[in-house]
Amino acid sequence: MSQNRTTEQIRYHTDFLRQSTVDFATEISVHLLNESTKDFLITIKSFMIALNGSFSQKHDPIEFIEADLHHIWHMVIEVAKLTDPEDSTHDSLVILLLYFRELGTLHRKVDGVDKTAVMGSGERVWTNLPYFSSDLTEEWSRWPGMTAKQRVGLATFTGRCAALGVGGIGAKACAVWTIEEALGEELTASGKEGGAVVELLPVCTILFQQCGHKLLTLCIDDKTPIQGDGIKLFEPTAFIEVLMNKLPMGRWLSWRKVLQNLSRSQDKAVAKEAKCGFDAMICCGREMGYVVEGEEKYWNKVMMLLSEELKRSGKGSVGLEDIVTDPQWAE
Repeated sequence: MSQNRTTEQIRYHTDFLRQSTVDFATEISVHLLNESTKDFLITIKSFMIALNGSFSQKHDPIEFIEADLHHIWHMVIEVAKLTDPEDSTHDSLVILLLYFRELGTLHRKVDGVDKTAVMGSGERVWTNLPYFSSDLTEEWSRWPGMTAKQRVGLATFTGRCAALGVGGIGAKACAVWTIEEALGEELTASGKEGGAVVELLPVCTILFQQCGHKLLTLCIDDKTPIQGDGIKLFEPTAFIEVLMNKLPMGRWLSWRKVLQNLSRSQDKAVAKEAKCGFDAMICCGREMGYVVEGEEKYWNKVMMLLSEELKRSGKGSVGLEDIVTDPQWAE
């Protein structure tokens, strides 16, 4: 028969959780840069399974479950920041979250009455992955304190979450806000490269590669022209309300225009990164059957050059790697 934990037992677990956070931070700090982070998944999953028992068997109070959830999301986010973009651990993290989300809402019987795990926010464990979106958002608000590797790792994970619906609209808001931080400034439209642009440009490329199609769908149903800084907001959470009403299509075109400008930068590294981001964007409408301003003109030029290269080379087939493309063709 299940019994409620005593005050002493709850205090012990609180201390255990605090020490676990310290120990986890130590493991993260000594992890070798080129090693896979997949081993951390075992620890994360064990905490998620333990939470099930805490609620359903130990009858821990909902506030206690909340602390466990924040600890779990902290581990997930820290592992994502540590993981290289090419490491399959990112996929495994997302699959793990999807696995628990699909378990539905936790239940327990107290004095013969069935109760569900509903947090103070109204979110259900695991159906809504409570606090995951808010914890991810809070982490992105601290991006200036991250290393370049951590930003790219977190962007890879965030992009996958946004593309697959993990974290709901909050994950998509993180992606949009981060891109806006880099590409939404007026100074970038004139081709000037501010600090946020240079630091976040690789992040933007990753996000467009991971969830560009999803971001385009947020814009495609709204043809409202962009009007200055009408949706330039300064907190990731503010974009959640914006995304509820879709994004103006002009926002997508504005981001692309900034990347076009930056692709002409005298800084070769900036120019190369900007072109990678542009290349990820310019494919999205075409691949989804949407008509996006400038894309048809761009791809007509690409197809013409491919045809010419095919004739010139005498090869059986040619690809984009055989020609030099120019973002300015989308003008």
